[in-house]
Amino acid sequence: MSDQTDHPNDRDAISIAEFCRRHGISQSFFFKLQAQGRAPRTLKIGARRLIAREDARTWRKQQTKTA
Repeated sequence: MSDQTDHPNDRDAISIAEFCRRHGISQSFFFKLQAQGRAPRTLKIGARRLIAREDARTWRKQQTKTA
């Protein structure tokens, strides 16, 4: 039996590239949103920038409300 914590969809945080793939947006659009203060919050882990699952969920809810 495999350890479910290793499943990529179960991670607590994902890279910006993964976030963009999952949401169907380009990384350049993500950085444009970030410059406008409209992207999800990121956290720095070592040299990487990640987006916590909760922050991605909050961002999706905000996008639904403004749509």
